[in-house]
Amino acid sequence: MNTTTFVRGVCIGMVAGAVVDMIVNPRPQARKTTVGKAMQRMGNAMDSAMDTVTTMMK
Repeated sequence: MNTTTFVRGVCIGMVAGAVVDMIVNPRPQARKTTVGKAMQRMGNAMDSAMDTVTTMMK
């Protein structure tokens, strides 16, 4: 698996998740906190996935 393709896919997934979350939770205040939390979780998941990929590539 190409690392660039993997990172691009993760980024596209994060954006798609944020868009779906905005559609599902249309309230402005709830959306701000929910999207922030979702992006934080996705960032943590991306960090974990990159650690796994780099460990597997060694």
